[in-house]
Amino acid sequence: MVKKQLLLLGLIMTLTGVYGQNWKLVWADEFDGDTLNTEKWSYMTGTGSEYGLDRWGNNELQYYQEENVQVADGVMTITAKRENVESSQYTSGRIRTINMGDWTYGRFEFRAKMPVGQGLWAAIWMLPTDSDYGGWASSGEIDIMEYLGHDTTVVHGTIHYGGQWPNNEYRGTDYETSDTAFHRDFHTFALEWEEGELRWYVDGERFQQLGTGMWYSSSAAFPAPFNKRFHLLINLAVGGNWPGSPDGSTVFPQDLVIDYVRVYQDGVTGLNQENAALKLEQNHPNPFADYSTIGFSLPTKQHILLEVYDAMGRKVRTLANSLYGPGSHTMGVEANELEPGLYSYRLQAGERSAIRQMLIL
Repeated sequence: MVKKQLLLLGLIMTLTGVYGQNWKLVWADEFDGDTLNTEKWSYMTGTGSEYGLDRWGNNELQYYQEENVQVADGVMTITAKRENVESSQYTSGRIRTINMGDWTYGRFEFRAKMPVGQGLWAAIWMLPTDSDYGGWASSGEIDIMEYLGHDTTVVHGTIHYGGQWPNNEYRGTDYETSDTAFHRDFHTFALEWEEGELRWYVDGERFQQLGTGMWYSSSAAFPAPFNKRFHLLINLAVGGNWPGSPDGSTVFPQDLVIDYVRVYQDGVTGLNQENAALKLEQNHPNPFADYSTIGFSLPTKQHILLEVYDAMGRKVRTLANSLYGPGSHTMGVEANELEPGLYSYRLQAGERSAIRQMLIL
């Protein structure tokens, strides 16, 4: 038991980044409807030549089309199929938020389940909206999560930067899960992007942090190119230079399933003093085995929602869902029926939210 407690304590000591931020939910898609919300997303279709990227710049094999993106039962599914369209033997889907969702800095969080099979390449990533520093990759690229279908326990987090191709560079690292493989269950992926720093997370565990001296732009001083607005992309490619082509072991169709996409920004920056009074305290004691207390304060009378999520991003408990007056409040949380491990708790008050993490021993 002591060894388990020390292991969990060591885990929480590595998870910094969310503690100091007062994240405000500024954009989200929970995929609650039955069609893709085209006020938030646009489709990219074809073989890439329509965008000046023949085979999407990577010798990919798929033809992207709208019908391969479906929304139902609270999730968005991109399906890769073996079928002939135009000159392609495979179809799939690709969507982006350009000019509808564009941000400089923030926390970008997804809950997703991966496909499986040789030749499949799933990606949740970001590109510059305006390319102020020049063509790829001098204006940057941020890969929040990339996954190859033949390597089901590993995901990759990467940045591309430097000069315009072929004078571009990249830096990144891998994360290997010790839990359920990425195609067998949903996992939560997140990027926290602040001025001069980028942090990657899987299921709440930070596995990469990049900062000063770890990237550059040939066109401007650090922190360029990662100081301009970027937009989100989600796609499931088939084949390409990195994963290689499907083979006889690859079973089609295959799905990339997204439960939600949420974008947060610092809720204090740019707000007046009254709004800045919304505050979520770190629970005390933390870590705990039986009982802990969460404190929060409100600037005005508001309806608040206080919920607890496990490391997989699943809601496990609602602590409060009612009207509270201005001032300070406390809420108890019991560890009963919750397995030891890392959890997050989220306070939602109107359009603003704050997130912290706690450890149950």
